[in-house]
Amino acid sequence: MTKHRHWNWYVSAPFYKRTYIQIAHQLDDDLFACLGTRTQDAVVADCGCGPGVVTEKFLEEGARRVFAVDVNPRMLSQARERLSDAVAAGQVIPLQRAADAQLFTDLRHQFLQGGGFDVILFKRSLYNHRDEALPILQSAAASLNPGGVLVVIHGERSLRRYAFGPGLRPMSHTPYHLFNRAISKIGQVLGLGHYQVYAQSELLDLLREAAHGGDVELIPSRQRAYNLGGVIA
Repeated sequence: MTKHRHWNWYVSAPFYKRTYIQIAHQLDDDLFACLGTRTQDAVVADCGCGPGVVTEKFLEEGARRVFAVDVNPRMLSQARERLSDAVAAGQVIPLQRAADAQLFTDLRHQFLQGGGFDVILFKRSLYNHRDEALPILQSAAASLNPGGVLVVIHGERSLRRYAFGPGLRPMSHTPYHLFNRAISKIGQVLGLGHYQVYAQSELLDLLREAAHGGDVELIPSRQRAYNLGGVIA
């Protein structure tokens, strides 16, 4: 993918630490509650790692090795700075590249001697159109170890659910979500990049098609702006 298709990451990189609001940490809590002990001694691919917030949490939850993947050099620089000790120890492998369908094959051959992953995560990073997202997810699901988990955390397409609480009740994050969705849509209209979002049912259907026989589940969450879907190998 070319640089211009990821323009929104270049714009948001300087502000990401400030915009990692409570809902983002809540999503992390929901994720790790679902994963449970699967993170112990796990090999993880954090696809779209940003400044390494979730990568760090994987280490705190016992992961053995985390591949921190991001196409944006400024995001990856923040991750390296945050996790410098773990990078030096080889626990975190920072990689600047797009999370495409070839990524997992390359990582398995280069670093894992053909082995697989225990957890693969796309958190707010899989904004590809369906014909691009499907082969990425198929490759990811096929790269899981037995019992491994592929998780996609993705913004809800319905603006009612994404930006508001029940009954269109404004939430503390409503202004931020509205601004974020507006900027992303404007960029898409101007041809600066893709910003494909899926409704809950669409995301689960996409995961089912990619699952390679694995079980697909909706991961319980305490909020409605994002959907958490998982494939268990």
